[in-house]
Parts: sequence; structure tokens; C-alpha cells
Amino acid sequence: MSDSSVIIGAAIGMAIGIMIILVLLVPLVLQSRKNKKEEDFEANKPMKSIKGTKDIKSEHTARSYGNVHISTFEKTVPRMRLNNLLKSANNFSKNNIIGSGRAGTVYKAILLDGSSLTIKRLHDSQNSEIEFMSEILMLGHLKHRNVIPLLGFCIARNERLLVYKYMPKGTLFQQLHERHMEWPLRLKIAIGVARGLAWLHHSCDPCIIHRKISSKRILLDEDYEPKISKFRSVVLMNPLDTNVSVRVNIKSDDMSLVAPEFRSKVVGSRAGDVYSFGVVMLELITGQKPTKVVNAPKGFKGILVEWIAYVEKKSRLRHAIDRSLIGKGCDEELLQFLRLAVACVVFDPDERPTMLAVYRHLKSFGRRYHFKDEDEMQRPHI
Repeated sequence: MSDSSVIIGAAIGMAIGIMIILVLLVPLVLQSRKNKKEEDFEANKPMKSIKGTKDIKSEHTARSYGNVHISTFEKTVPRMRLNNLLKSANNFSKNNIIGSGRAGTVYKAILLDGSSLTIKRLHDSQNSEIEFMSEILMLGHLKHRNVIPLLGFCIARNERLLVYKYMPKGTLFQQLHERHMEWPLRLKIAIGVARGLAWLHHSCDPCIIHRKISSKRILLDEDYEPKISKFRSVVLMNPLDTNVSVRVNIKSDDMSLVAPEFRSKVVGSRAGDVYSFGVVMLELITGQKPTKVVNAPKGFKGILVEWIAYVEKKSRLRHAIDRSLIGKGCDEELLQFLRLAVACVVFDPDERPTMLAVYRHLKSFGRRYHFKDEDEMQRPHI
């Protein structure tokens, strides 16, 4: 065979090969362009309201976490598109930041209908994805008047986002220490938080331990109804157990909120939550901050719990009550509230009341103010 014949045959073969490749690729390219247009259209569809979030899908993912597929989470918490969340939060502008911490940054997002959301943008960490999905699975089942509602989530690119209802009154810490609050409002908030914690401890199956409850982790809606937030450190435990050993990362400025039995043992329990709630009660009744007591005795560290122990030892417990609350017809009630708070922060965890007992006691105070009286102790299954 001549060289020219070989060249001609090779050219024909190459042409046929190219035709076959084109026949196979063209439909794929066309379908890809069609899908791309559909994806772009969906990505640019505006998120008009919270009600529409169930129809909003995030970028496709087939990942599983443990034995739970991503689709499992969608049954309880809707997935949202990253583009929509970016637009509503002004591309995560610094002007939209309303809070930040070790876990992530919190942004205020505004939808087209004028309603607001809160977006928690998690920082990168080795275990954050697993923790993130665990939080979604758990929060998706937590439907209670005093627990922050999770509206949606997003996993896209390197972003992991949690979407919550916006709480216009901010945190209890801000409201209590930056402006004056009358006693009935303080009591209403205490009852609400106690109701939520009692529900987590005694109605959830398994029992949920918050571990880091504080006035900075209690959010207030437009009616000052408290919502327990920041569940990334929670522990699920057998309701029959009293303690559970867990790894705890505690910042130095949080040590005053943690029960003394946990400051070296890195464990958490229902009794530990009762202690932390007792600190919140002390804040409410004294108007003092947990780590800074105004006009404390000379040489005193300024820790609120230690100051209360000091005045109790001196038989001057009544003098610890916020003076702005005195003389308005409820002085004895204030003292009873303070004594209940002291019972919550006693050194021996076995001597502390349960959250259910604390809630029932506080609810008895609230009857004279005609607060909404609902136990809401239905049992969710996590």
C-alpha cells in the first residue's frame, strides 16, 4: 500500500471519529446549557417571603452524614439557595452584622416583602459540617414557644448557613443592662426561659442539655417573649441519667456562668443548666452583670454568684435586689424570686431544684400578672 493511500485512509478514519464524537457530545452540550439556564433562573429567583422558603433549594449535594442522607434534613428544615441568602444579607456586608462568636458571624437579612431573617454564617472548622448537620436534625424537631425556630439551612460551595427568625429586641443581656425593665417584664422572661429549659430537660426524648445558657443566649421577640438560642454545644442524653461526660470548650469570661462542679471535669448535666439559669435569675433580680458587680466590696472579684453568697452570709440578701424594683407592691415576691435563684446556684448539684420545679414555682408568681398559662410540655422525638 502506498504512502498516499495510508494518509487518505487515516484522514477518513479521523473524520469519521470526529463525527461520532460530535454526535455524542452535541446533545450533552445542549442539555447542559438547558440545565445551566434553569439553574441560573432558579438561582436568581428572589426570595420574597419566609413562607416561600420550603420551595427554595440549595445547590445539589448527595452527601450523607453518618447514616443520615441530606434529604432527611429537608423533611424537617427546608434548604435555601445561597444566592438568595447573599442578596437578602447584602452579600454579607459588615453593615449587616448583628453578632459574632467563635462558631460564626450572625447577619440580619431583609426579604423583598420587608420581613427580616437572621443568618448564622459558620466559620470553617474540622468538625463544623458534622456539627452543622446535627444541629439541623435536632433543631428541626424542636418546636416550642421558647426555643429559637430554625427556618432553613444552606450548604453551598464553602458556605454553611443557618437561617432563623429575626429577634428585634436582641438579647436579654442587652435589654436588661442597657435600659430599664420593670419587674413584670423581667418575671415574664424568667418564666419563659424556665418553661423552655424544663421542656428540653423533661419532655424531649432524649433529654437535651444546653450547657451554656446565659442572658446573651436568650433572644427576645417583638413581644419580649424569650427564645433560647445557640444550640451548638447541646448534649443529648438519656432522661434517666443525671450527668453525662462531654468535651467542653469554655471561654474564660464564661466561667462564672458554669456550675462549679464542671469547671475542671468538662461535663454537663441538667443540674448544670439549673445553675446557669440561676445566674440569669440573679441578673434579673439584681440588675447586675454576671462578672461585674457595681459597688462591690473592696477587694471583691465582682462575680455575681460570689457577691450573693457574701450578702446572704451577712444576712443582707434583701439588699441585693435592684433598688428600682423596690416599693412597688411586690417586695415579698422579689425576695422569694431571689431565694429561688440562690437555690439554683448552691454548690452541691444534688441540692439544686429541677428545671421543672423552678418553672412551676415561677409560674405561680406569674398568675397575678395574668401571663399566658400554657405548659407546652409535649414530647418531641429527636
